[in-house]
Amino acid sequence: MRFSKNIASLVPSATLAISARAKKMRAAGESVVNLSAGEPSFPTPDVAIQAGLEYVRSGKAGYPPTPGTPGLRNAVASYVNQTTAHDRVAPANVLISAGVKQALFNACFCLFESGDEVLVPVPYWPTYLATLELAGATPVVVPTRWEEGFRLDVATLDRLRTPATRGLFLNSPSNPSGDVYDRDLMAEIADWARANDVWILSDEIYRRLYYEGESAPSIYDVPHADGRVLHLDGISKAFSMPGWRIGYAVGPEEVIQKMSALQSQTTSGAAGPSQDAAAAILSSPLRDDIVKDFRDILRRRRDTAVDALSGLPGLELRAPAGAIYLYVRLTETSDSMNVAERLLVQEGVATIPGEPFGTPGFLRLNYSVSDEELAEGLSRIRTFFS
Repeated sequence: MRFSKNIASLVPSATLAISARAKKMRAAGESVVNLSAGEPSFPTPDVAIQAGLEYVRSGKAGYPPTPGTPGLRNAVASYVNQTTAHDRVAPANVLISAGVKQALFNACFCLFESGDEVLVPVPYWPTYLATLELAGATPVVVPTRWEEGFRLDVATLDRLRTPATRGLFLNSPSNPSGDVYDRDLMAEIADWARANDVWILSDEIYRRLYYEGESAPSIYDVPHADGRVLHLDGISKAFSMPGWRIGYAVGPEEVIQKMSALQSQTTSGAAGPSQDAAAAILSSPLRDDIVKDFRDILRRRRDTAVDALSGLPGLELRAPAGAIYLYVRLTETSDSMNVAERLLVQEGVATIPGEPFGTPGFLRLNYSVSDEELAEGLSRIRTFFS
C-alpha cells in the first residue's frame, strides 16, 4: 500500500504501544504489572465528574467553540495567573485542545516549517520529535548528562544554535526523568531565547506534581519575551483526568488565533462535557487541596520505589523532584530495549526503555499505580535484577 511522504518516517508512540501490549497480555490471562503507561491511577475528582454529568443531563449537543468554551478559557487564564508569577493571561491568550498533544501539534504547524531547526534537550518525550518532523522542521537534539541531573546548559544551546534555529522545547518536570529546572536556570534559558529570537515551547504538564513545593518553576515565573513563549499544560496529570482529553496552550493572542484556525480544520473544539469538567476542577476552591492529596500519595509511592530498587546490581537511580516516574540507569548495558523486553517476558513487568527518549541504557517506571500493583511490580523487578 502506498502512503504519502508526510508520514514516511512516522512511528507509533512507543509508550502507548508497550502499554497496549501489556493490556493485551493481561486480557489473554497473563500476569502483567503495567508500569509503562504515563497516567496517574487516581479517580477523577468528584467536582469534575458532577460538572461533566450536568452537561450531559442538560441535553446540550452542539459543537463547542473551536478555541474552547468561554467558561474553560476563563478558568485556565485565572488558574495560570493564580499559580505562576504571570498575571496578565486573558481568555484570548488560551486555546483548549483535545489533550496537550493536539496543542503541541497546532503550535508546531503554526510556528515551524521546512528549513527551521528546533532544539530538543534529551531525554525528550518522543512526540516532540515526531510532531516537528510532521511539520517539516528539523529537531536538533541537545545533549545533557545524567550525572548533572540532565540539566540544560545554555552554553550548549549557544553552540548548537544556527541561523535556522527558531525554537526550543522545555519539559520540566521531565518526562521521563522527573528532573526539574530551577528558577535560576529557567531565567537563564529565557534570557538566552529572548536574545536570540527563539520561541520557547514549555511543556509543564507535570508542573503541579512537584515534591519540593506547590509548583515546579514555570517559564511564566521568570521574565521572558511575551511574544515568543507558549505555555502548554492540561488536566491529565495533576488532576488525574487523562481520559477526559483536555489540554491547553497559553500564549500571544495572534498565535492562539492561528492555532485555533488550524484546529478548526482538524479536530474542532474539544468535547463539551470534558470542557465543563475541566472548568469545574480548575475553578474549584478544593482544587489545590486535591492536588496536594495526590502529590502526598505520589511522594510516598516514589519513596517506596526508590527504597525498593536502591542498591540492586545493575541499577542506578535517584529520587526525582517531580512527575510520576523513576528513570533508572542500567550500569551493565546500554541496550535497554532488550532489558525491557526480558523484564516483560520473564517477570511480567511492563516498562519503557530509554531508546525512545533519546537515552539508551535507562528504564522508565511509572510509580503512580495502586499500592498493591506497585509493590508487586517492585518485587518482580528486584527478582529480575537480583
